[in-house]
Amino acid sequence: MKVLIIAVNKEKYPDPVFPLGASYIAHSAKLSGHEVVIFDACFEPDVDENLKNIILEKKPDIIAVSIRNVDNVCFSASENYLPDYKTIINICRINSTAKIVLGGSGFSILPQLYMEELKPDYGIKGEGEYAFIELLKNISENNVTEQKLIHSTRIKDINFDTFPEREGFDMDTYYKYSGCINIQTKRGCSFKCSYCTYPLLEGHSYRFRTEVKVVDEIEYWLQSKGINSIFFVDNVFNHPENYAQKICEEIIKRNIKITWTGFFIPKIENPEFLDICKESGLTGIDFGTDAFSKDTLIGFDKHFTVDDIFRSCELCTEKNIKFNHSIIFGGPNETKLTIEETVSNLDKTNPTSVIGFIGIRLYPNTPFVKTINNLDIGLNPTFYISEEIKDIIIDYLQNVIKTRKNWVIPGLIKESKERHFKRMRQKGIKGPLWEFLEK
Repeated sequence: MKVLIIAVNKEKYPDPVFPLGASYIAHSAKLSGHEVVIFDACFEPDVDENLKNIILEKKPDIIAVSIRNVDNVCFSASENYLPDYKTIINICRINSTAKIVLGGSGFSILPQLYMEELKPDYGIKGEGEYAFIELLKNISENNVTEQKLIHSTRIKDINFDTFPEREGFDMDTYYKYSGCINIQTKRGCSFKCSYCTYPLLEGHSYRFRTEVKVVDEIEYWLQSKGINSIFFVDNVFNHPENYAQKICEEIIKRNIKITWTGFFIPKIENPEFLDICKESGLTGIDFGTDAFSKDTLIGFDKHFTVDDIFRSCELCTEKNIKFNHSIIFGGPNETKLTIEETVSNLDKTNPTSVIGFIGIRLYPNTPFVKTINNLDIGLNPTFYISEEIKDIIIDYLQNVIKTRKNWVIPGLIKESKERHFKRMRQKGIKGPLWEFLEK
């Protein structure tokens, strides 16, 4: 069968994110003998016209639409992407009789609502590498059931024989404007943060790729395209620490010269682990700190403490490793005092940068949402901000960032800083842009 896979994300701020999930599905379909065509909306100058043309030219039997993002997760300037998705589905319907299948992480968070709004022929909730292939087989054999929403079985072994070579995607442009290539080492999360969707999407138990397979992929991109900047997209790279260390040791063993970064929890168990990370190419750490006061950490159900955060930052400073704090302001238990404490503690760590978000974007079935009554949570962005500070938070944070050049808060960022980020990429700067912010 001829399969057209559409990656619908067009968001490029602060960097365009390569559609890794869609590439895994495309790879799986190709390995199963299907002809695969890619349409990636991210860099298309005219999405509507070019999508129409590729549909008419290729005449696909199946159109698979990968929805990665529900919205831009920005409280002060929220944007729901549903209208764009409706336009894309409408173009598909007008110009083709192909069966339309929805999937992706964004779809899997709110599958029933997307089914109602976009009215596809089928939808796959969860991991699609095997479920999509099974659906294609059933469609080709005219053996489909009346069930339109398919709940896929979680894949126990993600240590696939091969990794996606990302054919059909514009890798050169992604690398130019994102400054790295994204690689996943594991799926799942053992933590239970109150607002997070990762356990819902990937489960509470880790499923690992071997360090050999991970570094094989790194080496492939270095040798085939000269890509030497890596971002590990695991929700938490450094947990479990011994597994992350094995990946670093494999990089060192092969003498692979790259730079890399990833998301870390601010709780370093073994200081020598950071030495091994640095030797393997680590340039900076993005700490998922979220809060920096005892009460708000408890509200987020974090398993680390204020002291853990301070110690992790001290280790980075000692070892000359850049670090960023990602912070969510306005969460459970947040007050004027806890925000002031958080800002003060952040300053004490002297971070390379701080990226702050206002409020918690609420999604169904997360632990925190289950504690809230009479709230309609769906495709339209809904945020929680503590009642104690909801009326002052924007003004307060606007004053905070006036004197802190290395702070970025989406929705409050100045246009001059956005232009600065674009110029940095145009100059060929690789890696996360927060590593280059002036203090």
